[in-house]
Amino acid sequence: MEEREVINRVRSLHFIFGLLANQQSDPRCAVCKSRASVYEDVLEEWEELKRKLQERTVPEPFSRLLTRIEELLSALKMPKDPVPQRKEGKCFFAERKCLVKECFEVYEDLLEED
Repeated sequence: MEEREVINRVRSLHFIFGLLANQQSDPRCAVCKSRASVYEDVLEEWEELKRKLQERTVPEPFSRLLTRIEELLSALKMPKDPVPQRKEGKCFFAERKCLVKECFEVYEDLLEED
């Protein structure tokens, strides 16, 4: 993995875990099935990145973001029984839009190959 890809993955994961942490204080997103689903997807990405970084040094200041991701992960709380907020008519964002899913799409777009 090239340094550029490492840096971009670290920055992107920091962003999306920060969003997940922030939204756990939102009354609707905190218990939403979509947030829980995105969490599972991002956690897989995180585990894969950690495996790839075992024999690699991440340059400063990006290595500090790795530490911050671990802090965010330890503070994240996922609902035991997530609620499909949109299906239950409790999410009032625009039709077919989800704040967390939309941000996850941005995350994925940031990591697309050139």
